[in-house]
This record gives sequence, structure tokens and C-alpha cells, in this order.
Amino acid sequence: MKISYAAHKEIELSSKRPTVIATNNPAVYHDFIVGLSSFNDKVKLFDDAFESLEVKDAIDWQGDVGLSDGVSEKYSSGIYKQLEAVLTDDQRKSITDINSQLYTCVQKCLFMIDLPLEVTYDWDLKKLFKYCKIHFNADTMQNPYAIIESIIKIHLECGLKSAVGLTNVAHYLNQQQLTDLSKLTSSTAISTLLVEFTDMKSQELYTNCDFYYIDEDFVDWHS
Repeated sequence: MKISYAAHKEIELSSKRPTVIATNNPAVYHDFIVGLSSFNDKVKLFDDAFESLEVKDAIDWQGDVGLSDGVSEKYSSGIYKQLEAVLTDDQRKSITDINSQLYTCVQKCLFMIDLPLEVTYDWDLKKLFKYCKIHFNADTMQNPYAIIESIIKIHLECGLKSAVGLTNVAHYLNQQQLTDLSKLTSSTAISTLLVEFTDMKSQELYTNCDFYYIDEDFVDWHS
């Protein structure tokens, strides 16, 4: 995937290691944050055949994970679908049997009321998963790296094709965690884009990343 910004050099978004777009120019930083949130057209995306892509479809923009409440519920549907797909026949039968017992028990309880009431059986597994309130561990979701790792693994498990977009990652991750993030990106082949407001010296933090920099004079640097 390729990222085009105004009159600047094309940025290649790799699936082998994180791509960092860094700048100390407030206008540039603002353009990328707003553009990747699909609120302006200054940032454009293209596939390898130079066909235009919708930003909202190509980039799963997470923004600042330190300001989020963990992993968004927008992934629930995909997680339920994948969970249903990996259930064994025995697991599926066990859940179905227990569900049947629940409906039967409730139906018997209805006889305690002198009204013509009955239950409607529903075998939708996704609804059962939702009823069970499947969610990520609250303590884990207090850890910024664990949040990022979970988002990337969701993309892998659910077969999501969009890249993961983040900002201010260096505010929360140490050097080892940035190295681990690079390894995770490489092993999962999930493209990960980091947008950072910082100076050129920070390049040394991203030794395992593709590093693009636009300075305060709008000059491009790449390593």
C-alpha cells in the first residue's frame, strides 16, 4: 500500500515491519491525523497497482491508545464470527444442549403465571456469545502495548485486510516494546502505521521500522 501526502514523496506501507511517519511540523502532523481519520483529502492511499483506496477501509485508525478505553467493540462481530468458525462439533453440541436446557427451564417457569406465555427458541451462537459478554481482560487493557498487540492479533485472527494506524506510540512504549512490535508486525504480516510528532533525533528509537520524516521546513527524509 502507498500513502500520498500533498507534494511529498510517496510513502510505502510495509507488512514486514512498522512504518513510521514522523514530523516536528504541527501542520503536517495535523494533516496526517485528520486525514487518516478520513476527515480531509490531503492524505490519499493507493494499492500496489496505483488504484485509489478509501482511507476508512484501508486504515483501521486507532489514534492514541493511551486515550482509549481498550479494544473497541467494533471488532465484536468479527470475533464472534471467527469463534463460531473454530468451534469443534462437540463444543457446538455442548453449547446447543445447554442453551436448550435454559429455554426449557424458562418455559417451565412460565407455567407459574396464569398467562398464555411461551419462549421462542433461538440457536444463534453470536447472540449467545454476546449474552455471555465476551470481553478483553480489564487489567490487560490498561497496558498500551497489550492493547496494540491485541488489535494486531484481531486483524490476524479475523482476516482483516486494513492496516493498523496509531499515534503517540513512543509516549507509551519503551525500546524493547518497540522492538517487540516490529517482530509482531513481521510475524503477522499486518501493516502497522505509526504517526509521531517528534524531532529527527527520535529516529534511533525506530531502528526496526521504515522511518519517514518531514521536518519543520516541509523537507522529506527517509531511512
